[in-house]
Amino acid sequence: MFIKLWMNQDVIFIDKETPLGQAKEIIDQHKFRHLPVLEEERLVGIITQTDIYKALPSAVDASLGPEDLIIAAHAKVSSFMAANPITAHPMDPLEKVALLMRKFKVGAVPVMEDGKLVGIITETDIFQAFIEILGADTGGARIELQISNDGSAIYTITDICKQFNVNLTAITVYRNFSHDQQLLTIRVNGEKVDAMVDALWDSGAKVNRVLIEML
Repeated sequence: MFIKLWMNQDVIFIDKETPLGQAKEIIDQHKFRHLPVLEEERLVGIITQTDIYKALPSAVDASLGPEDLIIAAHAKVSSFMAANPITAHPMDPLEKVALLMRKFKVGAVPVMEDGKLVGIITETDIFQAFIEILGADTGGARIELQISNDGSAIYTITDICKQFNVNLTAITVYRNFSHDQQLLTIRVNGEKVDAMVDALWDSGAKVNRVLIEML
């Protein structure tokens, strides 16, 4: 799965000379938490909602006069942005970008192609991808099984799904469950889910849990 499927391609960005006050207006208007910063067409940084709010003094701070607020609002974002941010390519695997975000503790990654900004992917996009890949938004039955490390049980499970005309909407494997077994989770829907689960039991499959989810 590539990040191109989930990244936001309608990127709103700002110039490095943009005043902080204007950047705050953009953040507040569009409900963004991250803004790529460009110099002409070249990505030079990224600034977050937190960066902006920390840089701008509070209007309720009694120690500050109106002129202090005006000066701060006209300061350039280039002084507060994170320069040279990590970037990704549209065809980078989703998990690679998730690992980068965890490693560098960032909530968004600009997406570049041929030196141009073509998108941005955020932690919210990663969560959405996770939901879709795991089929969490499809309803139906969530079935958790223990299988051997050779994965041979997967063939039996898919054959049983086919036998009962049950749609297999998602399949995931947690390989660190134990030294000799993996934890397999499948999501299925169809009219014969109950019969399909019974057939799994009859086949000798080790079913840990069945959860029916109605959306």
